[in-house]
Amino acid sequence: MVKKIIIASLVVVLVIFSIYFYTDKSNKFNNSVIVWVWERPENLYFLKDKNVTFAYLSGTVTKTNEDLVYYPRRQPLRIPDDSNTTAVVRIEDRSDDHKFTDEDLVDISDYVAKSCLEKTSNISCQLDFDAVESQIDFYKKLVINVREKLPQNIKLSITALVSWCTNEIPWFNGLPVDEAVPMFFRLGKEENLYWKKIEEGNLKLDVSCQKSIGIATDEPLPHKIYLENKPIYIFNNKYWSPANWAIIKSEILQKLDE
Repeated sequence: MVKKIIIASLVVVLVIFSIYFYTDKSNKFNNSVIVWVWERPENLYFLKDKNVTFAYLSGTVTKTNEDLVYYPRRQPLRIPDDSNTTAVVRIEDRSDDHKFTDEDLVDISDYVAKSCLEKTSNISCQLDFDAVESQIDFYKKLVINVREKLPQNIKLSITALVSWCTNEIPWFNGLPVDEAVPMFFRLGKEENLYWKKIEEGNLKLDVSCQKSIGIATDEPLPHKIYLENKPIYIFNNKYWSPANWAIIKSEILQKLDE
């Protein structure tokens, strides 16, 4: 009988400790989180009451040799009621000459503005375009055109290659962009060099790239100085689930505690 009481008491203590530990750790997670939701069926209702913004792929524009091809989102998306959302428009180039025209500029900016205004829950519009150097001038004009076509209450952001953010003067400095999100994943052919600096906290980012950060569930997390006190965008190349959400949140907490 005494043995049973002791065991029961230990169980109660462990439960109380677990709750305390979980709560204490969770309270340290003060970052706002934006979940990138790509083109696949997703049910994210399990994130209700988690204070998460959903940056969903609303459409893709592909430049081909013949024309521009538009792919609006075709996969179902279920998110908690009254959630804040960001419409993301991906721009891809599959042409041979990699040139965008003035006509493309008008058509793409019209499409982006339309996509970003489709949902009343959208608080932001995001451009995702891995432009090469010869396309930067076009991208600058596109940013300006899109901003002009959006109401002032809709923020405009872009995803940013880390290489852009480490230039002496990033090409988007001075443009009407509220946020440039440096993507600390898929770093390309120089990823080993970048990751060495990132893991040591020695990668210097321009101030324009320090408002937020983009990470991926299938790549290492950066040094905590890149994560602290800023919004974190999270990309998942698989379906979102309670399990992988818990894993990435735990990993971020562990990194912030280092």
